Amino acid sequence: MAGRPRRGAAPVASGAVHPIERLRFVARSRGADAELVAAEAAWALADLAATEPAALVAACRRLLEHQPDCGPLWWTAACVLGSPDPVAEAARCAEQLVDDPTEGVLEASLPQGQRVVRRGGVAEVARAELVVIEARAMGPDGLAAGDDRGLLRAARAAGVPVWVRAGVGTVLPVRLWEGLLRLSERHGVPCDPEPFDGVCFVVGPGGPVAPAAAVARVACPEPATLTGTW
Repeated sequence: MAGRPRRGAAPVASGAVHPIERLRFVARSRGADAELVAAEAAWALADLAATEPAALVAACRRLLEHQPDCGPLWWTAACVLGSPDPVAEAARCAEQLVDDPTEGVLEASLPQGQRVVRRGGVAEVARAELVVIEARAMGPDGLAAGDDRGLLRAARAAGVPVWVRAGVGTVLPVRLWEGLLRLSERHGVPCDPEPFDGVCFVVGPGGPVAPAAAVARVACPEPATLTGTW
């Protein structure tokens, strides 16, 4: 099986740095792993909620304006802003993101003996029996595949079944998904949501399920401070 591509390094920020500076660092971390970006943001938001709670909404909005296609970041911001205890909620989000079991669940769920491809071009896909891609975000009608968009389209063209890895916070409810698409377009971040054509399973912390079932499982606040007009 082709190995999993190396994921972007997580932003690292010292606890001695002011939360706003840490959040600015996260905002500039384009191309880094979505879940790790969201985890770093969550720890900084926990600090901010403890010291300057009135700044939370503006901080979350600014983060999303810089990383509009990052599903786990939308999930983190929504959970924090929708909670009566944002400090504890931000810490909970960070721990869930860091301890995400999705990769192990995926490895244990893949069919034995099949040629599985997780990176490469048309030639690799043509020889594959299964293609696994990673979603940067997912909503009720499609997914943002990020750098795996070409792999998804090649698999679809070759008729190779596709599984989607969607870790903690990646699958969003409808209003957050619509906000993600709207904000990505406004800030010129290529998102190009892909339909679920060719996708057999979405694999998250709870195991592989059909795309519709993955969306139905979502339990996440949709605060008006994120879903309304900014």
